[in-house]
Amino acid sequence: MNFAPMIINLLGVKVNGLDRLGTLNFGPLQQADLFVSTKLNMGFGEQNGDLSQVYIPISTMNDSELSDSNSWKNSVV
Repeated sequence: MNFAPMIINLLGVKVNGLDRLGTLNFGPLQQADLFVSTKLNMGFGEQNGDLSQVYIPISTMNDSELSDSNSWKNSVV
């Protein structure tokens, strides 16, 4: 398996990367019952997972909520 970043270049359309469950289509598409809940740090530099290195600038935040955004799927399909 290759987990390296990929670059897609199709006739002048350049895609640097797709997000989770992202699709790139050149035609009709129908997706039924799709649910994505992504919680990432999109601030200064994206940091995912444990043991990610932190460089300056360093900031602090006081977040006293126990749960920021609960997500669940309600579907009829």
